[in-house]
Amino acid sequence: MNRNRIVTILLVIFSFFSFLFLFNYSKEDIFAQTSCPSNIDPDSIECLDYLTEQLGSLEKKQVTIQKQIANEEYQQLSLQEKINYTNNQISQTENEIKILEVEIAALNIEIKLLEEAIAEMEDNVSLLSQEITLLNNSVNKRITESYKYSYVGPFELFLDVKNLSTVIRKSKYLIITRSQDKRYLQQYSEKVLGMKAEEKVLAEKKSELQTARNKIDEEKVLLAESRKSLSAQKIERESLLAESKAKRQELLALFQANSRMIDALDLAIIQYVNAHPDDYKDEGWVTTSTAIGQMGNTGSASTGSHLHVGLNSGKKYDGWGHYWSDVNLLGGGYLKQNGTMYWPAYGWDAPILLSGSVRIPFNATYVFMHQTEHQGNALDMAPYRKLDWGTKIEGAAVYPLMEGNLIKRWDGRGGNCAEVYHKNGMVSVYLHLK
Repeated sequence: MNRNRIVTILLVIFSFFSFLFLFNYSKEDIFAQTSCPSNIDPDSIECLDYLTEQLGSLEKKQVTIQKQIANEEYQQLSLQEKINYTNNQISQTENEIKILEVEIAALNIEIKLLEEAIAEMEDNVSLLSQEITLLNNSVNKRITESYKYSYVGPFELFLDVKNLSTVIRKSKYLIITRSQDKRYLQQYSEKVLGMKAEEKVLAEKKSELQTARNKIDEEKVLLAESRKSLSAQKIERESLLAESKAKRQELLALFQANSRMIDALDLAIIQYVNAHPDDYKDEGWVTTSTAIGQMGNTGSASTGSHLHVGLNSGKKYDGWGHYWSDVNLLGGGYLKQNGTMYWPAYGWDAPILLSGSVRIPFNATYVFMHQTEHQGNALDMAPYRKLDWGTKIEGAAVYPLMEGNLIKRWDGRGGNCAEVYHKNGMVSVYLHLK
């Protein structure tokens, strides 16, 4: 394909994706070009370096967006937990208020019964007081009459024989009646005092119940205020949760727009390296942005084309059987795993790899690992397009894990192979290259 035509197509693709990006997310700009600027020869290695640099910038931005999305998801979990806790608190508070309302209702009934008992007691005391007053007047009258007859002399009694029996009878009657009246007065007085004492006890109990009711009323008011405060907290946290969800959606839109541009850059780089096979270095010093080959078409029936990557400590490396790896790339932070992707065609979960202390050997959005513990600790992997999980990026450019000195050779088991001798004494190997 003509080079200028490729550049024109990529510019159209970039413009389309840029429009989608600006439409979906306008709060944060991501700028990248999927073709080299006019001051760089599109057929030069500088153009490839430029595209690689653009891709690296976007991938870094993508990692930042992923962290922001993860942070929002964490915040949402935290807020949801707080909302759930607040709901529980509100529920408990409402239950406590209901319990207090029942207690207040019970106390109101007790107070009402006591008020009725006190009123009845007051009526009884009033009746007894009236009876005592009447009895007291009668007693006083009889005492006066008895007192009068008590001063009748013997001569007077003798002269008035006719009235003597009457006087004696009246005197005896008055004496007996006065004794009975005194007893009745004493009994009534005692009963009045008893009723007043009971009335006092009832009044004190009523006062205690009223105090308890007032205290429960205060607790109810405090609980109602607490429920109001909790409801306000819930509303605030629900608002924050809604904001976080909206922000996450914006970040996802930004992530998707960024992914489209990364895919476009992936395509631009692959098309470039396919059109410029002579630009790959075959020997000498290379950096992590130097393309050292392409993923070939060789591979097993189960995995298809893939790259075999290994890292050797260099302590016992003699160049023979150079595909052997004694360093675990997934241990010690060399490469990182970011979830898995299930492939029904293969029947297993393929780990998704990201760069760690060394870079992944592809410029691609997603790199899936096919096999582990293969040739020691070597890995089999291949890049796939994000927008189409089933599309492998055939012929993708291969980059060294770390900078170092490159040597290429042919191996009967690995086909076209590359070895990079690094400054730290390690040796990385790459098999199944075109």
